[in-house]
Amino acid sequence: MSERSMKRLMKGAAWLTAASLISKILSAIYRVPFQNMVGDVGFYIFQQVYPIYGIAMTLALGGFPVVISKMLAEAEGDVRRQQIIMRAVSRMLRIVSIAIFAFLFLFANVIAMMMGDPALSELIRVISFVFLLMPQLAFMRGFFQGEGDMVPTAISQTVEQIIRVAIILIGAGLALHFSLDLYDAGSMAMSGAFFGGVAGIFILRHFYNKKVSLGEGIQPAVFASKEEKIGIGRAFLRQSVAICVVSSMLILFQLVDSFQVYRLMSESGIPDFIAKTLKGIYDRGQPILQLGLVISTGLALALVPMITAARVQGQQKELKRSVLLAIKITLILAGAETVGLIVIMRPLNQMLFQTPDGTFVLQLFMPAVFLSSLIIMLSSILQGFGKIAVPAVGVGIGLIVKWITGGILIPKFATVGASVSTCIGLLVILIICYVSLKQTIRVPFVEKAMLLRLLAALALMAVFPCLFEWLAPLDTRLGSAFQAIVSAVIGGGIFLVFALRYKLLGPKDFVFLPFGSKLLALSKLVARK
Repeated sequence: MSERSMKRLMKGAAWLTAASLISKILSAIYRVPFQNMVGDVGFYIFQQVYPIYGIAMTLALGGFPVVISKMLAEAEGDVRRQQIIMRAVSRMLRIVSIAIFAFLFLFANVIAMMMGDPALSELIRVISFVFLLMPQLAFMRGFFQGEGDMVPTAISQTVEQIIRVAIILIGAGLALHFSLDLYDAGSMAMSGAFFGGVAGIFILRHFYNKKVSLGEGIQPAVFASKEEKIGIGRAFLRQSVAICVVSSMLILFQLVDSFQVYRLMSESGIPDFIAKTLKGIYDRGQPILQLGLVISTGLALALVPMITAARVQGQQKELKRSVLLAIKITLILAGAETVGLIVIMRPLNQMLFQTPDGTFVLQLFMPAVFLSSLIIMLSSILQGFGKIAVPAVGVGIGLIVKWITGGILIPKFATVGASVSTCIGLLVILIICYVSLKQTIRVPFVEKAMLLRLLAALALMAVFPCLFEWLAPLDTRLGSAFQAIVSAVIGGGIFLVFALRYKLLGPKDFVFLPFGSKLLALSKLVARK
């Protein structure tokens, strides 16, 4: 690859990363005002069907386009092969999207009954239309990414999210203003996904038409043998399933909750309104988890291209160093976030969601931040080594474990059981990914001394928030906001000072971090005092 092409690719990757971060932050943050507007029952209604939308967006953004771009890149220089790929993939996408749409639309009543709430059927029908947009979204994004041009994907993704979030909040506001039913409010909110997708298609089509006008678009081939098209279609589906399952891990866990939590609580004798409220409170953990993952994985995932490059170039020493650093950074950030969220959860819960209800349930749910962060990191490394199937199999086993443990725990312990079953399922996935990577790279991932220092730093960090909560808890929403922010800042500061003083990261590690030189200078200053 030429230096110019590399610079273009890196610039495009930066665009895509920025768009992904903006989209994830928007996707997490809007749920706070939405919950404040519609309450816990309204939030339950929205979150019950949200995983279906999440799957659609994963397929259209992170699953199918990745495989399309990979297949086009592998056929670079062979225009006929690229044309056949585009034709076969386009047809396959249409078949898959129409099949999913038809299934959801026709069987919405059955799906809603399986969730335990027949009134959800209309929301499921509304969200089913999003799958009809999937072929164009995935096809054009895959085309541009195969060309190494990430800008159209980045812009369309950001605009799509902004429009979706705006319609969700405006729709909820209008529904409440006109005193509509909460299920109607949920339907209006879910329509934002469709209109956001339409906006994304318009933007992608604009960029694609510009390519065509310059003679750079790929036109589908007129002729290809049936065997060749079937072979491409099978390869596309095989690779897509593995990547999409891993990308959808947390969405699939939420989908299991949609089918289990409310239904099992209702069947165990909890009145319907209370069960819906409890599920809505439990769902408060999702935006917190999502924001936590943006921070804990964003930095470490930036090292994955370095890991892949070192493996391709056969630089074993650099490969091991990059893997160990990525795991170390994830451990430190995810550990600090998880412990921090647990100790400030009571004031944070009230600050964001108006009441401290369900604080213990959310505290039990927070280890999911730590477990998910490590899973995402390890699965990304494994995919870099070509082990695409291992994380997918791990997710499948983890989902089965969650379903079984949830079926046992939820009837007895309600949402406490749901939180525990989520963490157990994620732990199983983490163990599978860890064992596989350990067999691939036979080096100790974490030094015991470093792990002990990390545990000491986490314990010290937790002291101030716990003392604040014990000695002077503030029970108003404004007071809780003050307590949560002060505890986070001071606790985080204590952790940072300890981490620098006792060198959780070595001097060479700071090179790979944002503001690395400043952090290194601060580390030396702290060490002298």
